[in-house]
Amino acid sequence: MVRDATYAVLVLLGAGREAWAQQVQDSGSVRDRFADATTAQLDSLYGPLLYLMQPDERGIYPTLTASGKRDYLRRFWARRDPTPGTAENELEADFYARIAEANRRFREGGAAQIPGWRTDRGRIFIRLGPPDEVLSRPQPPGSLPYEVWKYTRQRQLKYCFVDLTRFGNYVLLWTNDRLEPSEPNWRQLLGYEAYEEVVRF
Repeated sequence: MVRDATYAVLVLLGAGREAWAQQVQDSGSVRDRFADATTAQLDSLYGPLLYLMQPDERGIYPTLTASGKRDYLRRFWARRDPTPGTAENELEADFYARIAEANRRFREGGAAQIPGWRTDRGRIFIRLGPPDEVLSRPQPPGSLPYEVWKYTRQRQLKYCFVDLTRFGNYVLLWTNDRLEPSEPNWRQLLGYEAYEEVVRF
């Protein structure tokens, strides 16, 4: 005899005071994550959507009431549901799982307390998922700390993040991804030996 399975997933969204946990229980249907959310929680769900939005989708949300914000978020994800006939929107679930992981791994400390999704590494992680290969140099001789991510799945993409302050706040200095900016003088900032290693990686 096969029994219906029920599972629970705890997802942490936001950062700092804006963080909130949401438990989703599933026994064949997916709960509306926006139904009971406060305005602050809705805003924390909206912020990272900037990475997915089309230009005509920006600017509307901040003017809406709490009810309007819920409807906006539901419609936003309904338009992007890869399998609209099913109970779960897989793209939405994957996106918010990546947000939670980016917040956990890439949050920057200090006075600013920047949530991980707003950092350069967080943005790339959300867009492309975990890198296929990582070259990490937290204390290289004669250079600033740096980390290189390589994606080999569809095309060869490399991202070089450098800790310019030496406080663990890595910024994207160079990439061959045309959708992301590069610093023109990144070779000088990194140093010759580190530059050569990044190119060879």
